[in-house]
Amino acid sequence: MSYPAGFSLQRDNAEAEMIVLPISSITVVLGDVLELVDGTSTWALATSSSNARTLKAVAQEAATSSATEVKAILVTPSQLWVAETANASNSAHVGDRMALSDANTVNNSGSDTTGATGVFQMLAVVGATADNRILGRFCGLYGNATV
Repeated sequence: MSYPAGFSLQRDNAEAEMIVLPISSITVVLGDVLELVDGTSTWALATSSSNARTLKAVAQEAATSSATEVKAILVTPSQLWVAETANASNSAHVGDRMALSDANTVNNSGSDTTGATGVFQMLAVVGATADNRILGRFCGLYGNATV
């Protein structure tokens, strides 16, 4: 099975709904992870320094830097996501918490990220290892922070 770039929802025990989120001066690609940093009023692209405890959403459409809103799915604990990875997927990394490389890629470095930037936990390899796709969940949601 082929997956798009970035993150795609694989399973949700509840019904995932798209919501419209406010953005400002960012270019968003379908599948990008967005976060709402504490004290801000607009959503930003997640980065390698994103914190596990910030609210996350995954863009369900592209948006140009002149856009003021984007449709996205708010991340919840019941969801499983297929994520694009920086390196070939490896079953030895199952259970590892991983930082992001950027808004649409998990940095599967081969070690458990125990600090605040461990935002995604790998649960399984998806497809061939060269496909660079893993199944996992977002960490730090609703009191399940890694720090």
